[in-house]
Amino acid sequence: MKRKTMVLALTMILVLASSTFAAAANYIGAGLGIVGQAADGYEPAGPYIGTLALDFDIVDKLSISANGYLEVAKVEDEGEGVGVSALLDGYEFNYMVGAYLKYELFNLNGLGIGPVVGANYNSNFAPKGEVIEAAAPLPEGLKFGAGVYAIQPLGDTGSIYGQVMYWLPLGGEPDTTAALEMPAFVQNIGGLGGINFKLTEKVSVKGQIEYVNQHTLFSIGAGYTF
Repeated sequence: MKRKTMVLALTMILVLASSTFAAAANYIGAGLGIVGQAADGYEPAGPYIGTLALDFDIVDKLSISANGYLEVAKVEDEGEGVGVSALLDGYEFNYMVGAYLKYELFNLNGLGIGPVVGANYNSNFAPKGEVIEAAAPLPEGLKFGAGVYAIQPLGDTGSIYGQVMYWLPLGGEPDTTAALEMPAFVQNIGGLGGINFKLTEKVSVKGQIEYVNQHTLFSIGAGYTF
């Protein structure tokens, strides 16, 4: 219930702010997020994850973006550390990062549409857990993807964007020997969407929802616009 309330509050903040502030340009920032879909056997150390985000226009119609997530997860405490190491016993740091190259192929009355290619690296971030067997999780490591993106300016107030990706793990299709055997094609689909806007001349806010590795991730952050 607390998780749903938090997601609703973040959504309302973003919608209200998008009608008030000026649009964001190139952006680099950090923030907080939550894992919206947690599996049995997955126990984060806290309710939040750290997030990073980057948007940069390379040349006209060509841009790059990147984002990352960091979490602290509970693990079995072996009790062998001393000093700072002892404080970290029982916890591990997991992360996931993604980078995307986008090209605006069409512009339909301000709506930009085009192809996107990307890479994603997952280091045990938001694992499915040992109990869930409805679908085999995508393996850790490097994946490559391609898809379609769209971005719509909201006048001078901001922009809203989204993309759909098909991810292929390095080395081929993952094994889908699960109880209900979800098709590999469905497992490999991901996507993200969000909104960004300026608070001041140099400070911007960005909110995003991403679906990847069969998890839904919500994040909101602030950063520097240049």
